[in-house]
Amino acid sequence: MLIQDLVPFNINCIGEARNGKELLALLNNHAPDVVLLDLNMPVMDGNEAMQSIQKLYPTPKVIVLSMHNEEELVDDYVGRGAKGYIPKDAATVPILVEAITTVHEGGTYIYRLPLLRKKYTPRQIEMIPLICEGLTNKDIGQEVGISERAVEKQRQKIYEKAGATKAVDFYKYAFKQGLDFLNRSLRWKKS
Repeated sequence: MLIQDLVPFNINCIGEARNGKELLALLNNHAPDVVLLDLNMPVMDGNEAMQSIQKLYPTPKVIVLSMHNEEELVDDYVGRGAKGYIPKDAATVPILVEAITTVHEGGTYIYRLPLLRKKYTPRQIEMIPLICEGLTNKDIGQEVGISERAVEKQRQKIYEKAGATKAVDFYKYAFKQGLDFLNRSLRWKKS
């Protein structure tokens, strides 16, 4: 994927840098809204570059690109001011366009699906959006084709993995991850 692939989506690229020093020189001459920052760069790595950007050029919003996708690392960069985090293996044109657009409009974009795939079973991943929608165990069972009792057992395992003991704790966890953390739209019930 090349940055030029983003041009058809009304994303103007002001330049590319091979290392952190080139990036800072580029920022000295241009004022981009969003910076895609690869953490693995020679001369000055992404960590140093991010610190310098925040000190010298606080306006650009940084989206981190990394080979690593551990939850602690993601949380660390967001805590240090990154507005987005995408693992390199997920950095497709549609994901980058969505991330850049979200961050440009003032939001935060964290690509977390691979984290959940490591943590939850496919059945649990299928059920999580339904839990977030507030469906009962009976409704979820009908939706995914398992018994109400099996849903109850899976729900408890899901809560445990999220460090939750009750539904409200799990909802807080889900919101922290971002409602799009499973790349599935929620079908909110109308009251």
